[in-house]
Amino acid sequence: MRSRSLSFETPLIELSQHLAQFKAFAEDHPELDLTKGIQALEENLADLTRGAFQNLTRWDKIWLARHEQRPQASVYIKALFDDPIELQGDKLYGDDRSLIGGLTWFEGQPVVYLAQQKGMNFKERQEMNFGYTRPEGYRKARRLMKLAEKFDRPLICLVDSPSAHFDRQSEERGQAMAIAENLAEMATLRVPILVVLIGEAASGGAIAIAVGDRLLMMEHAFYCVATPEACSGIVWKDQGEHAPEAAEALKPMAEDLLQLGVIDEIIPEPLGGAHRDVELATQHVKDAIRTHLKELMQIDREKLVEQRYERYRKIGIYGEE
Repeated sequence: MRSRSLSFETPLIELSQHLAQFKAFAEDHPELDLTKGIQALEENLADLTRGAFQNLTRWDKIWLARHEQRPQASVYIKALFDDPIELQGDKLYGDDRSLIGGLTWFEGQPVVYLAQQKGMNFKERQEMNFGYTRPEGYRKARRLMKLAEKFDRPLICLVDSPSAHFDRQSEERGQAMAIAENLAEMATLRVPILVVLIGEAASGGAIAIAVGDRLLMMEHAFYCVATPEACSGIVWKDQGEHAPEAAEALKPMAEDLLQLGVIDEIIPEPLGGAHRDVELATQHVKDAIRTHLKELMQIDREKLVEQRYERYRKIGIYGEE
């Protein structure tokens, strides 16, 4: 996974460390009343964080979505689902750990889940291809989609991928076909499909499991046809030097996509990002899934597929004054 120093986080981290030290000192010296001092530091940290996040560029937000401490799919699976049973392999070539899925329960409702992951350490990232999914991962996902339809279980997808894998082996094993087959499958799948964009969602790597009846997006996630770096290379023929400009032009952030009608709801994150309070972040996701899944379960299956078709037919069509 790529890393980058988030300069706007530096003063926040330093103040957080001072606050933690001050609290520890207060606990070691109960005879001193330091309540007002701690409260003042907490208020100062909150104000500083709000100020920093009000002035972020889209390029800053891109890197926040890629934050190495940002909770990944495994964290959400543990927090959202009961007794998940992971299924492996595409029944054709092999297994891909960057895209996992299986059978589980969400608050008593049996569901099928799909989730992309990048890994939290170097060993995991190697195992999971740094989040770049290969054809066998997408074919495994399609196999699970068919199981969801067969057993009439809603499909919940957690999306977090920088791209589909682009190496020669992936192309030889039919990467484009695997993605296309997933899109066709999801377009007509006769079960509710709920998609949650939890981090980095770019290119066909993301959309291959993101055709849904409802698209929910974390506040600091991003979703676009290509990463800003890739866009920079295509448009400016460079090595990503124009990526910040590309990020502004792509408008890939949650507030942009809500305005464009691509997503249905922005899931709020804790002040400073999901990595600052993982428990609160996962609770917000759980609340949003509960609300939308309840609504989708009440829609007739024929109407559900029809509405999904119309939804994607309309994306990208805009009037001109």
